[in-house]
Amino acid sequence: MDLLEAKSRIAEALVESIFRRARYEIAPFRSNASLPLRFGCEDFSPDFRVTQTTTENEERAFLIEVKYRPSVEQFISVENQRGDKSIFYMARRQWPSLYFVLVTERPESGRSCFQALAFETLRSGEPFRTVDLTEVKEFGLFPHNVEDHEELVRRIFELLTA
Repeated sequence: MDLLEAKSRIAEALVESIFRRARYEIAPFRSNASLPLRFGCEDFSPDFRVTQTTTENEERAFLIEVKYRPSVEQFISVENQRGDKSIFYMARRQWPSLYFVLVTERPESGRSCFQALAFETLRSGEPFRTVDLTEVKEFGLFPHNVEDHEELVRRIFELLTA
């Protein structure tokens, strides 16, 4: 296992932990109906499904794909250049309720280590942009939950690269 793969697996586990702490049920994503969405050697299929029952007894469910990236901004820039052929569009066509969560230990100043693609606010022709994970209102995540996990990202990834 190389360093990038190790960081990717850790990123996925930390995002799962954020949702667990927010009282979501987590289930691995398995779909017999569709093939994995691969781009190069990387799989862009959902990693897991999160569900939560609201106080009104309604179930909210989302598919989550977690990707570790050393530079979220560079990754988003490349996908913006790809336009309609972006992996984000291809994945959303296959799974309309899919959310991408991007994890980095080096976010831009003032940004979170955990960022999500803001599909719900994306207008046709606009470039992709990320929002901090706590800004995705439908998830209802508390900032202190994400902040605790940001500290873990920095500590664990620093140990891996030391």
